[in-house]
Amino acid sequence: MRRANLFNREFDTLKDTDKVADATRQMLAHRVSDLPVVDADGKFVGMFKLDRLLAALLPAAAVVGYGMPDLTFVSDDLDALREKMRTLDARPVGDFAVMPEHIVHPDTPPLEIVLQLYRGANNVPVVDRDDGRLTGVVSARDVLGVLRGQEKP
Repeated sequence: MRRANLFNREFDTLKDTDKVADATRQMLAHRVSDLPVVDADGKFVGMFKLDRLLAALLPAAAVVGYGMPDLTFVSDDLDALREKMRTLDARPVGDFAVMPEHIVHPDTPPLEIVLQLYRGANNVPVVDRDDGRLTGVVSARDVLGVLRGQEKP
């Protein structure tokens, strides 16, 4: 198996200055829960993850330390959550980008990529060692496709 075929070189990215509203529309359109974020030079700055956005909708006490066991006593309804979401829409995705635990490089051996996916990564960014530019993304689906002979070009 050739390493270059394990990861996808055609993928959606966000710029760190893109707005949350645009990012969430893109996530919905492509049915993904995270997208890589790059700066103006194409350098990888982190992942825009749905769980970080959801955390911003919660009361701070729910996400600090051990958090709260439940929020049934809070009266926020769907309209209140929509209003909170609208307040986040204009913020740049860079505010929510987090560096993932798992990053691979173009020369990372295939078995190491499989290990990173096994350890819980959803989409693993492929970052150039020299310049920090995002060169690809690999997902468990990409690996499965390659293993099943359905390689992407």
